[in-house]
Amino acid sequence: MPKETKDKLLDSTLSLIDKKPFHQISTKEIAEESGVAEVTLFRHFTNKESILEILANKFFKMIVGFETRKIDSEEKFRTELVKFFTRTTKSDPLSRRLFKVFLYIGMYRKKTFLKYASKYERTIAGPIEQIVDYGKKHWGYRKEIDTDITVKLLFNSIGFFNIIQNVFLLKESNPYDFNKIIEIGIDNFLRSLK
Repeated sequence: MPKETKDKLLDSTLSLIDKKPFHQISTKEIAEESGVAEVTLFRHFTNKESILEILANKFFKMIVGFETRKIDSEEKFRTELVKFFTRTTKSDPLSRRLFKVFLYIGMYRKKTFLKYASKYERTIAGPIEQIVDYGKKHWGYRKEIDTDITVKLLFNSIGFFNIIQNVFLLKESNPYDFNKIIEIGIDNFLRSLK
């Protein structure tokens, strides 16, 4: 039962995040949304910030996982990029809410955000940059390309489209085929490397 209660509290927090910004949500509201007493919330979490950290970790687990070991050709590189972005731009309610949590951290929790930005560099952007550098030696990628900026542009272009469409729900009034966005973004990225 304790894990179920903890999960219910996390789910309730995510539900409330759809209604108002995290800093305006109280622990009392989270407990009420979960159908438990506020004291029960404090049996599972030290404070509201500890809830935020768990949700941020869930978001990060959702986006981590770019597989580099399988990549030995540009074609496989493209395939893995498509898999990665397809998985990380899902439009389900949980993904959308977790993305909101991370946007909140980016805007209001600089120290926490920098911790995750460093982790992102090591576990996601870094491996892709290494593949681009490998491509400079073996696949004919231009040596003068700024690998760091080029990879960041790929992430930011697809990521920003994801925020606009799935987090801010512009897809309801101006929908795009996200598979097409990913394909075009990756193809433009790969062309820029040649």
